[in-house]
Amino acid sequence: MEEPTITIQEPINQKKKLNIIAIADNSEYGKAAVCHGAMLAAVFNGSLTIVSKFGFSFEDRHPKTHSEIWLQYVQEVVDHNIETIVLPHYYFPETLYLYAEETNTIMFVIGVDKSKTEGFFNLRRALRFIKGSRLPVMTVGRRLPDKDIYQHVILPLDIDRQAKEKALWAGYFSRFYHATIHILTNQYSDAGLKRQVGDNIAFVEKLYKNLEVQYVLERAHTRQDIDRYSIEYAPTVGASLTVIMMTKFSTLGDLLTGKHEKHIIGNPQSLPVLCINQRDDLYVLCT
Repeated sequence: MEEPTITIQEPINQKKKLNIIAIADNSEYGKAAVCHGAMLAAVFNGSLTIVSKFGFSFEDRHPKTHSEIWLQYVQEVVDHNIETIVLPHYYFPETLYLYAEETNTIMFVIGVDKSKTEGFFNLRRALRFIKGSRLPVMTVGRRLPDKDIYQHVILPLDIDRQAKEKALWAGYFSRFYHATIHILTNQYSDAGLKRQVGDNIAFVEKLYKNLEVQYVLERAHTRQDIDRYSIEYAPTVGASLTVIMMTKFSTLGDLLTGKHEKHIIGNPQSLPVLCINQRDDLYVLCT
């Protein structure tokens, strides 16, 4: 097994290689974020940048850790060489977003501890970080990735018009990694809703055929929110990732029960969730 190359350096102005940023801490959630980040770097033939000093204020600072521990984590899941960078300085969200823009970063990875007992990113902090990012943010639990992770990806589709962004990002796992994308939809009885979801399905199928993305169409029998149901459905097809759009505007229902992503991010199954913001300047990977 070749050992990953690890360097410690200052932020640089430009990197041609695609980059993944994993925000780590000393918990099992931080370790999982690093390991998933390493796998993603391998999937996208890119580099991994590890941020171990991060917070929303200086009071959030983590204890110092040695870079060798991150190298050990990377070796646990990646069986070939990837460039691994450990940033030595403290980062706030705004400075990290800027660093990502300058280094061809395509995705952040964070470990979310919904129980608030171990990891730095509880649900509130995770949502705050995600909402500020124009890049997708993958949330993971404490479970480490398997060697064959991301070979099956869930794309939940409903009547939401923001299907294109989700479809593109799910499709990248097929185009880079030959993953199978499972388009998961609900079966509506209302004619209007049935037409709307049918239009989304038709759009995604046309897109995937043009891009030669491997996919299957799965129809669910549930009254649940389809994004939330995708967490339960994933094990039935061996999926290890679901892709969701974040809520842009709160409704009365959101105020009463919480936004739907609060029930998905940091899920008990530790299923990774790729979270995409609804924003005009959303980053889209050019391939």
